[in-house]
Amino acid sequence: MYLLNVNTQQLEDIHEWRPYAILSHAWRVGETHHFHDVGTESVRIQPGYEKVEMCCELARQDGLDYVWIDTCCADANSSAARTETAMSAYTWFQQAQVCYTYLDDVDGSEDPREGYSTFRHSRWFKRAWTLQELLAPKHVFFFAKDWTMIGTKGGLSSVISSMTGIHKDALEYPERVPRFSVATRMSWAKGRMSTKEEDKVYAVMGLFGVNLPILYGEGETKTFLKLQNEIIRTTDDQSIFAW
Repeated sequence: MYLLNVNTQQLEDIHEWRPYAILSHAWRVGETHHFHDVGTESVRIQPGYEKVEMCCELARQDGLDYVWIDTCCADANSSAARTETAMSAYTWFQQAQVCYTYLDDVDGSEDPREGYSTFRHSRWFKRAWTLQELLAPKHVFFFAKDWTMIGTKGGLSSVISSMTGIHKDALEYPERVPRFSVATRMSWAKGRMSTKEEDKVYAVMGLFGVNLPILYGEGETKTFLKLQNEIIRTTDDQSIFAW
């Protein structure tokens, strides 16, 4: 596995588990930094790279030597690497020491609990991939567009629950997520957005502990039927039929 060294900002091929931080965010157009660019001089002046630098700085402050950042640490040009990343993403977030969530459309001077706060309306909460990035890690810290810390998942669990419909217990105790019925977990994913329609399905595989071959072009409906069949094969939870 590849991790980004916070001191050198170079990728390292790690063959044994090391403590690491992880970044959750949403790339803007033109911001995505790919595996083969990381560590080069040119990448440091590209749009959005400050997210990588700030993630490294926060990890350093927390006494961690490594971070994992989606496209930076997995080779997007390799279909095998893309598949492995999609299948293991939930585990990556679950095993991280801490998750830094950067919300570039949130005002750090606001109270996130206020009804009209930008936190409550951040596009991050609507992403398909957000669901696992929110639920899997035990410790999640939210940062505004100026990198002001907004709060933690635990401290804001009531606010997030009211926004998303996700039960507070699932937010505060990640280990309890599998105890919720299949239908309940499915409801948390309803209405989420992704660039590729199949990703609406692939983004929730980790919530049900199943894996599917990553294939694009089949459409959301066909991919979702495959997910349902795999869940039925691995659980006796009848609520999936109600869903």
